[in-house]
Amino acid sequence: PLAGWLTWWRKEEGTSFHVRDEGWLGRGTYAGGADKASHFVMSAIAQDGAEALYRSLGKDERQARLLGVALASAAGLVIETGDGFTKYGASWEDAATNVLGAAAAAGVKGLRLEDTVGFRFGVVRARVPDPCCRATAYGSDYSRWVHSVDLKLDGLLPRLGVAPGLGRYLLVSLTYGSKGYRFSPVEARQRNVGIDLGLNVEQLLRAAGVRSETWWGGPLLFLARSYRVPWTAFGWRYDLNS
Repeated sequence: PLAGWLTWWRKEEGTSFHVRDEGWLGRGTYAGGADKASHFVMSAIAQDGAEALYRSLGKDERQARLLGVALASAAGLVIETGDGFTKYGASWEDAATNVLGAAAAAGVKGLRLEDTVGFRFGVVRARVPDPCCRATAYGSDYSRWVHSVDLKLDGLLPRLGVAPGLGRYLLVSLTYGSKGYRFSPVEARQRNVGIDLGLNVEQLLRAAGVRSETWWGGPLLFLARSYRVPWTAFGWRYDLNS
């Protein structure tokens, strides 16, 4: 609650609690659905970090995994409850997406697929119109954010019976992001789905000798598998609005 107040709510005028039906990824939805991609990926990352934390506190694998899902889901529910007292309203879709993201991360680990599937967020470039010509939308502008589900060739190729070779340092990503949903007119807004080919920075660090057992190696590897380092991928986008 404190983080939510410092980040969002203290800037907003309070209202009575209400629930808003935002929709999912439609053209006319809030932020073009980019917030849903963010909720999903961020909850998956939160579950990953929370599970590692609970394991370090002595919980067994099953306990740590369930507690990680619960913590990530509860954090999302707190955020939606706070939003319910602002003009945004509580979004049941956001709360559901939080649970789905945390459950997806837990499922990947439960199936021992963490060497093959991952979730990341990153920052990309975006042009913002001059103050004279901006639209009057509200909320966060997701134009500088991109979220992805990754297929890591280091794990995928051996499962297909192929030696990875240098492919172990590559991954293929399915991405989603929107442009212009706060500052641009309706006709200029985009909902971009894409495919990237990029470097597996976590695997590069492991090849360089970074180990998760060290006090600094674990957090560094966690950051590398959660954050899309700029300029380490290229790809193609299709604008669903065009």
